[in-house]
Amino acid sequence: MNLQLTTPRAGTVSPPARGAARRAALLGLLAASGSVVFIEPAPYDLLAIAMFLGLGASGLRFPRELQWPVILLGLFVFANALAAALAPEPLQTLRSLSIRVYMPMTFLLIASLIASDPQRMLRALWAGYLLAAVLAVCWGTAEYLGLLPGELWQGGLRAKAGFKDPNVFGPFLVPAAIHTVRRLAGGRPRDLGLYLPLFLLLAFGILLSFSRGAWINFSLSLGLFGALSVLFARSQRQRLGWLAAAILLALLAAGTLAAAVSVDVIGARFYQRAVLAQRYDVAAGGRFDAQRKALEHIGSDPIGVGPGRSDEEFGLEPHNLYLHVPVESGWLGALGFFALLLLTGGRLLALLRRPPPELQAELGIVVACLSGVLVQSLFIDSTHWRHLWLLLAVAWGLIAACRRRPADRPILSEVTAAEPSSRYPDRAVRATAGHAGRGTGHSEKTR
Repeated sequence: MNLQLTTPRAGTVSPPARGAARRAALLGLLAASGSVVFIEPAPYDLLAIAMFLGLGASGLRFPRELQWPVILLGLFVFANALAAALAPEPLQTLRSLSIRVYMPMTFLLIASLIASDPQRMLRALWAGYLLAAVLAVCWGTAEYLGLLPGELWQGGLRAKAGFKDPNVFGPFLVPAAIHTVRRLAGGRPRDLGLYLPLFLLLAFGILLSFSRGAWINFSLSLGLFGALSVLFARSQRQRLGWLAAAILLALLAAGTLAAAVSVDVIGARFYQRAVLAQRYDVAAGGRFDAQRKALEHIGSDPIGVGPGRSDEEFGLEPHNLYLHVPVESGWLGALGFFALLLLTGGRLLALLRRPPPELQAELGIVVACLSGVLVQSLFIDSTHWRHLWLLLAVAWGLIAACRRRPADRPILSEVTAAEPSSRYPDRAVRATAGHAGRGTGHSEKTR
């Protein structure tokens, strides 16, 4: 094989690199729009659909590693469409059905982008997500303090910011908070000065949601990420560093909580919410009653009541993802969706046995945050949560990238490998030539 290499001029960027940079910028913008969803379609939805169509038409590759997720999500979408068609009022299901069509589209889009260039895309995604989360906390704090006009955001109640429900606002902040912990692990002074205040701000926002599920989600995700970080530490010194950081963060979070609840308007609401079961959970016609009815209905209705119809059917939504999906999507929809969750968990656990060092922290974030949101889903329906689908997409983007990776070589996309350095273009050429000299196996595996 004849290989011709030309040295690019300093400061030039190849067309593939420019295309990858544009895709990363779009992904960051998509993540940054994720906290303004009180209107439908939300900006996130419109941008995701436009990106799916535009990038798909311009040559974005959908990795073959996503074959099984696509098949399982196809079952899920088909089952929802069937249940909608057989519902007493099919037109009433269109809103929920449309969401269950384009959420898998966003999954495929984000997973494909991450698989194409994991490190670049994840940097952009987390930058956008963190911006969205910080804006949401500022918005929610102003709302809680009664600083916003209008009836949509009333002061003194549970903060929801740009979301329709505090029970979505709080969990949305959790992945951003875990990301700040990951950045704090870098140990650089400038990271400490930036990400420690951001962590405390996000923890305060989770508190203001007054969502018991969000508190459980945050605690579990934080604990699991810390445990994984200690487990994967490369030295005893790193393990001790993580343990010290965990103790420090726990003390600071406890101090923030104590300071917040000492404010009368926050403390009264906190003590009201910090109980295991509210009256509306256990009352006749309440949450537990709706869950009992849903469980009884699942065994007698293999087709499902149709997307968005459980509230009408039982008087109250089951507030449980694992009941909500089979009730509305039927047995086939439950098979597709739950098989996807099980497959995702199995693949992630397999990766955790020998995580690639350069993506170890990212795997820790997605495992911890997915675990947190799926445990919280025992108490709430998260089928339409955009950040749940985003976390699943991050998981599968990493799975696809890691399955392409030779055991002795770091993950590096073709674009990144060929991208010249503006300061040292000759080094980029030598690196590219070195990879080519080893044969074409790596390039074939990344296609």
